[in-house]
Amino acid sequence: MMTKLVNLARKNKVFEIIIKAGIWLIMACINIWDETTGFLRCHGLFGKQYEDLLKLKGKYHGKRCFIICTGPSLATNDLEKLKNEYTFGMNSICLLADKTSFRPTFYGCNDLGVYQKLKTDIENYCSDTIEVFVSDRIKRNVQIKEWWHVFPENVAYHTYDRWFTQNFWCKFSGDCYRIVYGMHSITHSLIQIAAYMGFTEIYLLGADCSFPKGGKIHFKDYGVPDTTIDTARDRNIAGYEEVKKQMDKYGFKVFNATRGGALEVFERVDLDKIIRQEENL
Repeated sequence: MMTKLVNLARKNKVFEIIIKAGIWLIMACINIWDETTGFLRCHGLFGKQYEDLLKLKGKYHGKRCFIICTGPSLATNDLEKLKNEYTFGMNSICLLADKTSFRPTFYGCNDLGVYQKLKTDIENYCSDTIEVFVSDRIKRNVQIKEWWHVFPENVAYHTYDRWFTQNFWCKFSGDCYRIVYGMHSITHSLIQIAAYMGFTEIYLLGADCSFPKGGKIHFKDYGVPDTTIDTARDRNIAGYEEVKKQMDKYGFKVFNATRGGALEVFERVDLDKIIRQEENL
């Protein structure tokens, strides 16, 4: 929808003024609503569907975790090495169900289109032993399991700038009960959630962050095209740069254990060495 509106705005000056003004106003109102309800939630109102998040705050303090992205470098043999680690899976990792016995500790999805496309695979993949996090946007539109965690997401705060000014600035939340800020990728949302849960070392795997036009951007295509692929890398990097700025403030560090790829925002580490170090303790 947004892509169509942006393309229409580019074709006609009158439409451009009307569409830009309309979207700016709508997004401003949604942002105010999200921020206001987040504030009230922290003061005892509008919190019922999110209250289970409070039990997770700081629960894993001092622990490390691995956030498994879905870039083309992701390999099943690496997943097998993480069976004794706290791990976050996301989106299309469910398509590996028949390729490996590995299952993540946690699973997250925030995009409604992705969830609708993979709904059956996600539900079959996420057994009772996997803690699932989905955005409230998904819950508003799709029936989900009653024991899944729902997090309040704000994507409206920078939507206008993303689409009309190519300014990909982001915000980071240290309190996921109040709000989780959309930062252009589910990976960024899961970093916020992991930090909220107390993890102090967060390792990224499969975060290639390379988006060749017409090339492979996931380990397996699942039929949800990114209509703004031209800016995907810049958007993702902007999110990671904001995460890096907030690491000291919220007491966590992010490392890149991806094999190859284009993400250079965080210190690179060797996955095998990290695993061996833990085994030798």
